[in-house]
Amino acid sequence: MTKKRDKVQQVKKSTKDYKPRSEREIAMDFATKVHQKFDKMVKASILFGSQAKNTANASSDIDIIIIIDDASISWDLELVAWYREELGKLISAEDYSKDLHINTIKLTTWWQDLLHGDPVVLNVLRYGEALIDSGGFFNPIKSLLYQGKIKSTVEAVYAALQRAPAHLARSKSAEIGAIEGVYWCMVDSAQAALIMAGKLPPSPEHLPELLNTAFVEKGMLKVNAIRALKDIYALHKSISYGETNDVKGAEIDQWQETAEKFLLDMTQIINKLIEEQKNTKG
Repeated sequence: MTKKRDKVQQVKKSTKDYKPRSEREIAMDFATKVHQKFDKMVKASILFGSQAKNTANASSDIDIIIIIDDASISWDLELVAWYREELGKLISAEDYSKDLHINTIKLTTWWQDLLHGDPVVLNVLRYGEALIDSGGFFNPIKSLLYQGKIKSTVEAVYAALQRAPAHLARSKSAEIGAIEGVYWCMVDSAQAALIMAGKLPPSPEHLPELLNTAFVEKGMLKVNAIRALKDIYALHKSISYGETNDVKGAEIDQWQETAEKFLLDMTQIINKLIEEQKNTKG
């Protein structure tokens, strides 16, 4: 009897001392604790980024999106402050082998962006993986996306295009941070043009290929724009992985000029496609 009791105690101890090792185990462990802590306040936890795409390397963080219920729960300043504090405690309390990068989004914002076909939400759907989906909506919507039943709208085109100049403006205020603005200026404007062309906007690494098919091969865009997009993507990744820590002012100036030209190219393509649609309807 004593031996049995000792074995039970050993099992309990080993379970308690267990630490998740793989990226998905870490993500699931953290998501479980989030849902236990916040209960019905959280509708879903989504694994996103390189871990979900299976493109992670040793320096990649674990990206998790937490969708909170603001439809049936009123989030006043006090509740928001409490949520942020408790979430911070959960993150700092865990000694995971990988850093966590947590984004929180409101449920109503998620649905509004989805209805407009926002490229960011569509990419989360396409590449994201539901860790815990207590709301029961993520996988059904993901299925509809793969069936081609969720499409972007003109509102998404203009929203993405309107964000691009703001990214460019922010890029002029810092050095390393400047490249981030240039990168997103080119990504957002490229996705806006692809949406206008009736394409489902891909994640940034697949943009050059789709731009080539949609516009370069049809004579609407020069191949130099594709090369520039590939180069800024590579530089952006190099900075995020800590491989590049310094960018010279002259290089930043050149990239900002490139981004301005790229934004102009995408705007002209969008205007041309809008005009073609008007003529077709007329």
